[in-house]
Amino acid sequence: MSIARSLLCAPMVAVALGLTVPAHAANTIWPARATVQSEMISDYRSLRCPHAPPAAYTGTLQIDSKYDQRDATKSTLRRLSRESRQIRERLTQYQAGLMQIVTRFERASEPEEVNYSLACLDQWLEAWAGPGALLSTDTSSTGKAVRKWSLAAIAAGVMKVRALSDNEYELTLAQRDWIRRLTDAVIADYGPRQTLSFAWFNNHDYWAAWAVSASAMLLDRDDYLRWANTTFGLAFSQMEPGEAGDYRQLPLETARGELAVEYTHYALIPLVLLAETAEANGRPLTAIERQQLGQLVKFAVLGVQSPERLPELTEPQKRPGEHKMIWLLPFLKLQPEHPLARSLFRDVKDETGSYSQVGGDIHFFYMDIE
Repeated sequence: MSIARSLLCAPMVAVALGLTVPAHAANTIWPARATVQSEMISDYRSLRCPHAPPAAYTGTLQIDSKYDQRDATKSTLRRLSRESRQIRERLTQYQAGLMQIVTRFERASEPEEVNYSLACLDQWLEAWAGPGALLSTDTSSTGKAVRKWSLAAIAAGVMKVRALSDNEYELTLAQRDWIRRLTDAVIADYGPRQTLSFAWFNNHDYWAAWAVSASAMLLDRDDYLRWANTTFGLAFSQMEPGEAGDYRQLPLETARGELAVEYTHYALIPLVLLAETAEANGRPLTAIERQQLGQLVKFAVLGVQSPERLPELTEPQKRPGEHKMIWLLPFLKLQPEHPLARSLFRDVKDETGSYSQVGGDIHFFYMDIE
């Protein structure tokens, strides 16, 4: 039985029998552990961050797409409106600042740096949690996308700090409530798309599922995991057999013209993290799903190393940035003997490993694959 079917059927059977479906804890893929930094943590909330956060953004999320919608492949860039540029700049400033704080913490070697980093993280989150930033209901489709990317970065970044601080870093009630409200907003944005009858169910939905999963693991919400796993299960139904070999591809990503390989790699990031999350929470992939994921990886790697072997690629491809190959880390934890993934990792391992939408640098959690 597929992940999607197993997740949907169990609650239905329980309801039919008049049973209450029990709530379960959401296990994190990055468990807490003692680190050099965790040993130096003291009363960080008594400190004042020397870098003030930008003002919380509570305005509209009416943001234009960066791609010309008249181009069927959605690969032609266009100039954004002034308002869209300003909104993106404000959100980017906040997200980049948070990632710098997280990076400073994970690289800190002195108690002062450790505790000031945590103080800054706490105060930056509080500054946007209190006013309810990013919660506008006045949104465009790109605005919804930006919201889910922001949630992914925030939740994954905090989840990483929780792990590396040995759970010494704690969210306040206001911060937890803000992340919960952001998660509920993402579910409201993408819930109506959670069906294969929606023509454009694609990487945006996978990323929404990863954002909700990261929040689930941070807030210990198994119901969020179940929602995300439904999207994960549907993704397998989208993977189509290759025309010229034992591989699979995602047609809506392959349709992106010169960006087909790049968007396949981009889609693999949330899909592989969702696979790891499912494994950590007692929802392992079936043998068929495991095989299909490996076949999709084969398409992605061939698209970089031997694109001429893939007739689905109708034009020369833009090479994905190494940061979009970060999926290699969790994938090689799940399927360490995959030959093509291992080959690509040998080529790019010194460049890949950091991406804001998964919390920054995650090499620390996958050191055993090297």
